Amino acid sequence: MDKLVAVTDADSGVSPRGGTATDAARSRARRSPGYRAAREEYTAIRTLREKNWIAAHIRERRYELDLTQQEVARRAGTSHSFISKLERGEHIPTIPVLNRILAVLDEQLLIGIERNTPGREPEREVAPAPQPMTA
Repeated sequence: MDKLVAVTDADSGVSPRGGTATDAARSRARRSPGYRAAREEYTAIRTLREKNWIAAHIRERRYELDLTQQEVARRAGTSHSFISKLERGEHIPTIPVLNRILAVLDEQLLIGIERNTPGREPEREVAPAPQPMTA
């Protein structure tokens, strides 16, 4: 019976020191401006993901790579204001522009098609996004 209680207590979210993970995170946020800024950024990204998952993904990846919007814009051959609007979820880029932005972020855009047939599992096909044709 003691082992059962110990396992149940371990699953309760309370650390061996008696605090919860949430309490520990709040304490770290009070002590560390960097931790607080990262926590606020990821909270904003989670909220944005509900509105526009592409914007949230780009913002999160840029944050992970420690790039500014200006750096991404310059490397992708677009404007800072475009990246800003994109990351706020106010704009959806064309496929060629999205390809360039994702290349800056060391990622590749894939395009998927799903066919739904009643009574069967969906059939999916995924391929790299087409590259613009050059003359």
